[in-house]
Amino acid sequence: MADDKKNKKSAEANIASHLPKMAKTCKDQDAVLYPVKKEYEGWSYEELNKNADAYAHAMQKAGVTAGQKALVFLTPGPELIACIFALFKMGVIPVMLDPGMGRERLLGCIRHVSPDVFIGIRKAQLARFFYKSAFTSVKLNFTADEWFPGCVQIVKEAAKYSEPFPVKEVLPDDTAAILFTSGSTGKAKGVVYKHSMFQAQVKYLKELFDFKVGELDMPGYPLFALFDIALGMTSVIPRLDPSKPAACDPALLVQTMEEFEVTTCQGSPVIWRRVTDYCKDEEIVLETLKRVITFGAPIPFALLDDMFGILPEDAEIYTPYGATESLPVAIIPGSEVLDNTAKLTAEGDAGVCVGKPIKGMDVRIIKITDEPIEKFDSSILVEEGQVGEIAVHGPVVTQEYYNEPEANALSKMDDGQGRKWHRMGDTGYFDEHHNLWFCGRKAHRVDTEFGTMFPVKVEGMANNHPKVLRSALVGVGERGKQTPVLVVQPKDGCYPEDEKQEELFSRQILGRYSEHELYSHIKKVLFRMDFPVDPRHNVKIDREELAVWAEEELKYK
Repeated sequence: MADDKKNKKSAEANIASHLPKMAKTCKDQDAVLYPVKKEYEGWSYEELNKNADAYAHAMQKAGVTAGQKALVFLTPGPELIACIFALFKMGVIPVMLDPGMGRERLLGCIRHVSPDVFIGIRKAQLARFFYKSAFTSVKLNFTADEWFPGCVQIVKEAAKYSEPFPVKEVLPDDTAAILFTSGSTGKAKGVVYKHSMFQAQVKYLKELFDFKVGELDMPGYPLFALFDIALGMTSVIPRLDPSKPAACDPALLVQTMEEFEVTTCQGSPVIWRRVTDYCKDEEIVLETLKRVITFGAPIPFALLDDMFGILPEDAEIYTPYGATESLPVAIIPGSEVLDNTAKLTAEGDAGVCVGKPIKGMDVRIIKITDEPIEKFDSSILVEEGQVGEIAVHGPVVTQEYYNEPEANALSKMDDGQGRKWHRMGDTGYFDEHHNLWFCGRKAHRVDTEFGTMFPVKVEGMANNHPKVLRSALVGVGERGKQTPVLVVQPKDGCYPEDEKQEELFSRQILGRYSEHELYSHIKKVLFRMDFPVDPRHNVKIDREELAVWAEEELKYK
């Protein structure tokens, strides 16, 4: 019966089907609240669904057809949400790129995916004129409600339509969207999402966080607003630039949370650092929040502790483990981290605990190699408790990158039963309680002549120093003979002022490793005022850039 359902087209299989359902059950409820100048306005579920239908009619009339790829560059808000749902309803494939990834990388991704349709704000359309070679595949151009030469204004044309637009029948494994990774480690790649994977994510989110219809969520990353709609919640669009979360104004975010009595808030740890500091200074407790969900990187324990201080007693903080290619994989409540696992991380040689795998997700640890693994079987598994690469299989695991045969060969494995496993590119291990521990990116491991060091395991000991904000272990030189270098960012007011202070600080840090058989071979400490970070969440340390910098610095030491 399950196979019959999998091989049969239906409107129910389309992720867009959630919107008309919610438009019936939550007709007058706000679907999205969004900032307009200094105020907030809203669209009800009925309005959102009607606008998505009208957008679909307008785009279809202009020549957009099912199966085409539509590159979308609209600002967060109701038009973006309505446009994405309209594309889903039509069977058109939205392509989502992170504008913060940098111009050359962005243009390279556009060339690679070859979109048929381009839907963008005026600034994005202007870029199309300056970089025409990246947009040669585009046949149809749209803006939401701005005028731009050669573009159809979707909002204006949509006003001509009032009838419903039928949700296209699809197979569960039909392509729903292409979402690009941030490229924070390596090349940005287009991840192919199936309708079934989006459906599984909606199911997991509901089960994991016990979301209720009518709750209010403030998503720090625009695409999460789509899940709010599928779950019947109100999505409160924050006043922030999603490509620059570190530059957010915490006062505005807190004002919005309090004004609308937001129950869930999602965002990068860098957002929460600013919000937490602001709330502590102003002695504010965010009384309505039930849960906070962070993403992008493990949350620093000091920040986690501070965050609980600005939340009501019954609130919880979560950092689901996963990636664009598979989310979620595992989860652990922040309270459990502080009560049990943070101490082990700080003592060193443990890594960061990301919790137990979610029900339905199969997670294994395989031997580390930088080569493709064609077949997944027991011969590539490591012994219990040993560090290896994390591999996953389950309903939210993507099966391929778009038009990337080399990346697919390096990241995907077949188990001979028609199932594909994804290599996360992360290192980790399971403890005796089947908790998954993260030890850092595979590409960031440091292979010395004394053995392999995994950055997140090493850094826990340095990060526990009272004057250290964060640290990053990098390798300099040829793999297998790399020199391990610990780069340290001191807390404000703790940066060494001269060579004598630098030497004392270094000795204090290295002393923490002196009795460890492997880590005692770390002899180099360098200090920096700040670390380069990823463009999407402004929190993942760019260790490749740090390694290049460290190599140059060591020439003068």
